[in-house]
Amino acid sequence: MTTIQQVEISSYLRQIRVGLEGLERLLSSAQRALPADPYQRRYELLERVYDAEGVERPQLMEMLHEAGTAYQWIGQQVKKGYLAIASLPNGRMRYSVTPKAVRELELNRRKAAEETAVYAAMSEESFAQDWDSPEDAVYDTL
Repeated sequence: MTTIQQVEISSYLRQIRVGLEGLERLLSSAQRALPADPYQRRYELLERVYDAEGVERPQLMEMLHEAGTAYQWIGQQVKKGYLAIASLPNGRMRYSVTPKAVRELELNRRKAAEETAVYAAMSEESFAQDWDSPEDAVYDTL
């Protein structure tokens, strides 16, 4: 096989990978249908940006398209102070959620609940063992 054929094959494989990743994104987005209520939809979109710790313009536009929301939504959220825009050195735009949005919309409540559940599950076994320990039995007789 010549090096030109190897380069072509590698190029086709990359295109196939990109296509598969796009299909996977579509499948996962179809499973995460956003609600019809505009306030709930705003919350869901901002929460996704918050969870991703910021997104670039193409990714945000894809999220808006999936949600059936017009691109004017970006300007509305910037005006409300919920979304911040930063210019990157490469000329791209990065969108992130502001502290105001996190505070007012409580965007971190799901993460906090998940963390609490993880810590509770981690400590549950050790508490059970300690509760049934001989050292603890001394306090049961008091």
